[in-house]
Amino acid sequence: MFLNKITIFLSLFLFSCSNYFIQAEEIKPKNLKCGNNSSIEFFEENGVFTPDNKAFNYKLKLINKDLDKDNFNFIYISKPKGAGYTLEVEKISKKKSKHKIYFKENKPPEGAAVAAVTASTYCFLKIDNLDEVEVFIK
Repeated sequence: MFLNKITIFLSLFLFSCSNYFIQAEEIKPKNLKCGNNSSIEFFEENGVFTPDNKAFNYKLKLINKDLDKDNFNFIYISKPKGAGYTLEVEKISKKKSKHKIYFKENKPPEGAAVAAVTASTYCFLKIDNLDEVEVFIK
């Protein structure tokens, strides 16, 4: 009798744990474009942009006039710093309706010849069912 109760308890416990882990799924962006830009118009307003922002289309066009707003629904632009930095997406996870996007900003290699200009890194993404977003920078 005691063994049956332990077996049932452990089964329920394992099921609840597996259910918890399934709730946070890793997401792959459909489109991804990262780079850096030294245009003051581009980085004077930085942070997160979605199609709801008035500046969303403007930011896309500053990178490339041929970029289509239907191919992207999220932009992250870093605060300005020296040239040579790069930005990469480490992972994107979704739990319920909230996306967590983890970026890694890489410093230029030591001793690299870097222009003495101010620039910002950026990533443009397309993520299905994008609702709430939280950004983490490493």
